Amino acid sequence: MKRFLLFLLIMLLLLGGVAGGLYWSSAQVPEFYQEALQVQLQPEVRQEEAKEFVQRSMQLVNDVRNHEPLWSQEFSEQQVNAWLAEELHQKYNDWVPEGISDPRVKFEKNQVELGFHLTLKKWSGIISLKFKPWLKEKNILVLELENARAGMLPIPIDEAITDLIQEARKDGWYIEWGQTDGNDALIVYLDRGKPELPDLTALAVEPGLFRIAGKAEVKKP
Repeated sequence: MKRFLLFLLIMLLLLGGVAGGLYWSSAQVPEFYQEALQVQLQPEVRQEEAKEFVQRSMQLVNDVRNHEPLWSQEFSEQQVNAWLAEELHQKYNDWVPEGISDPRVKFEKNQVELGFHLTLKKWSGIISLKFKPWLKEKNILVLELENARAGMLPIPIDEAITDLIQEARKDGWYIEWGQTDGNDALIVYLDRGKPELPDLTALAVEPGLFRIAGKAEVKKP
């Protein structure tokens, strides 16, 4: 009987340790996200960076709308994060799903890390995604998912992706959820079956920098 009670006590301690370890792992903050939040730019500097992001975005939109033969633009990690901090919730809060706050990005060689704070009824913590964006061919964008985590704990995101795809398809986007190089991947067909839309021909992610380029649709005489 004593051996059984000792065994039961050890099992309870082990199970408690596993549960505690899982909770501890899910409550951790990824290093890149912590660093992004700790970058304390002066308010006027942050506002200027956010303004630069908006200006570059508008220039890109205008180039595409005006059918510029070739167009390109680049965005720094600092500009994107300044805009996320300054303007996303203030001006575009309707875009943000309920429970999500303080999104931040990090640009590495061929990789993007995205993190945000998620508040649910029974859990609150940091969700992070690491993915590789690349072009399979012009206008076919692949977002190759390397991992998705709650804190440091891997999580499945198939259900969330399925909901995202359904909503996007309602808006006229054609998106698939598949596999590439052994990783889950979101495949986005940017032309949406409309040949008059511009072509995205290049995409590059470098440390601290994101670049895209394309060309206008060539009208036949």
